Amino acid sequence: MKKIAVIIFYLIFLMTLTFGFNYQEQEHQHKHQDLDLYELQRIRYTDRMYWQMPNRVLDELNITPGMTIADVGAGIGYFTFILAKRIGEEGKVYASDIDRAALAILDERRKEEELENISIIHGQEDDPLLPKDSVDLVLIVNSIQFVKEKTTFLNNIRRSLNENGKLVFIQWDAAKMDSELPGWSKEDREKYTIHTMLNMIYAASYEVLDIKYFLPMQLIYICQPSHMD
Repeated sequence: MKKIAVIIFYLIFLMTLTFGFNYQEQEHQHKHQDLDLYELQRIRYTDRMYWQMPNRVLDELNITPGMTIADVGAGIGYFTFILAKRIGEEGKVYASDIDRAALAILDERRKEEELENISIIHGQEDDPLLPKDSVDLVLIVNSIQFVKEKTTFLNNIRRSLNENGKLVFIQWDAAKMDSELPGWSKEDREKYTIHTMLNMIYAASYEVLDIKYFLPMQLIYICQPSHMD
């Protein structure tokens, strides 16, 4: 089962390279006309537990009941629903994405599970359209590489953070993936290096509070604005 989970992980990763399934690819690419999104949802929920370790991630990020979290590039809501259950009825999750098809799937499940603490936002390519000064933590998972205007995008996120708000990236890490993807291009690899991530973070006037290394193929960057607007 472990071997199967690893294989599925690589298939999903390669889909993000090929199709840009997450936040910032063009909307028509998200539709995946030859792919059943319900089946993709099933695969991601049953096998992603192995390599994503979502419960430990939330523990490490100190996600507690009553918090307000934004899942930016939410897609069909892998982290959205885990977050919603962790923060409880007194908390709030904003699920933002540019992909209407993915958000429709997320909304259908939200209604089925009667989760009133999830708000869905159809964002823009340079702005997730989060409410101002309202969010304790913004989470961006495996998708910042698709954003074209990264500084503008992160500045817009900055306005949504409350006084002590944090921005967290969970991002593929090139060094961890080299042994499994030896033939990938230098251009693709560079998108996922720690050097690229740190340059982007500091260029947008954020500081890195911590980097967590425990995930098999990703790093977690915990950031905070260097100064508040």
